[in-house]
Amino acid sequence: MKKVIFLSLMAMVVTLFSQATTTSSTIVAIVNGEPITSDLLEIEADVSNLLKSIAQIDTRFFNVLTGTEEGLKLLLKYKLEVLNSLIDDLLIQQLAEKEGVGVTEEEANAEVEKRLKETVETMGITLEDLDKFLQSSGYGDLETFKKRLIWHMKTQLSLQRLQEKITQSATVTSEEAQKYYNENKESFRIPAAVHLYRIVAKEKNTIDEALSRIRKGEEFLEVATQVATGGDLGWIEEGQLNEDIESVIFDAPEGAILGPFESKDGFVLYKIVEKRTSSYKTFDEVKEEIINKLLSDKKTQLWSDWFEKAFEEFKKKSQIEIKLGGSGK
Repeated sequence: MKKVIFLSLMAMVVTLFSQATTTSSTIVAIVNGEPITSDLLEIEADVSNLLKSIAQIDTRFFNVLTGTEEGLKLLLKYKLEVLNSLIDDLLIQQLAEKEGVGVTEEEANAEVEKRLKETVETMGITLEDLDKFLQSSGYGDLETFKKRLIWHMKTQLSLQRLQEKITQSATVTSEEAQKYYNENKESFRIPAAVHLYRIVAKEKNTIDEALSRIRKGEEFLEVATQVATGGDLGWIEEGQLNEDIESVIFDAPEGAILGPFESKDGFVLYKIVEKRTSSYKTFDEVKEEIINKLLSDKKTQLWSDWFEKAFEEFKKKSQIEIKLGGSGK
């Protein structure tokens, strides 16, 4: 009995693998009267190349997959999983048509052609070069590659158009934006900051000499370039400095010369050029940013809620017949 089952499975898998080389394409599934053909399934599953890769990596695993009942069942299960994904793709395409935003084959093809052209131009190659690369890499020729791209583009555009339709009514009022601002004001806080100059020297006597010249009236930055390294650090926000010196710097007044402090680089002098206290961006400054965020959140929630339910219901009511390997439902 086991031998009969094994031979039956072997014949089934041989039939599945041979579909790619035949000139005629068989129907492997029918979804609401619309067929999915074996050539599309073969392109998507790409079992031949998958097996070639496995054979190169591990011949024992290849032999198990192709020469045992369990292995052949696994290959068939893989192909059925790929087919189920194609069925879901087709259901999405059909749902878009049902909602009046369907995508035609011509539209999907035009978008693929456009993107392929942009890709080869960016890479500095031709479509002929791409064709040769695909074939040499085991992905089939360009036309086969395009068939796969067109299928996925049709699904992608269907989802995009469905989302645009379902979320087009989403709006955000000024009152909602103001409420969000009030409840999340801390996220719009501008931290306290100081504008700093710095001088760094490895030797203590060098930094002492620099400090002496500054106290005698020389410009801080001029001394920095002559006796050591340093310069204008720009604005440094609270929390960006070493904890040991941050409180000292932020408590000091503008114009103060602080240090020398010992650090891993030697010795450091700071000058506080300007100070900025902590404040908050006004509502008017961030109103557009908040509205865009809330609108995006609303659209995401609307789409998620609608699609999950609509797709599940549509799939449940759909007539799906799987013909792969003689199975059906």
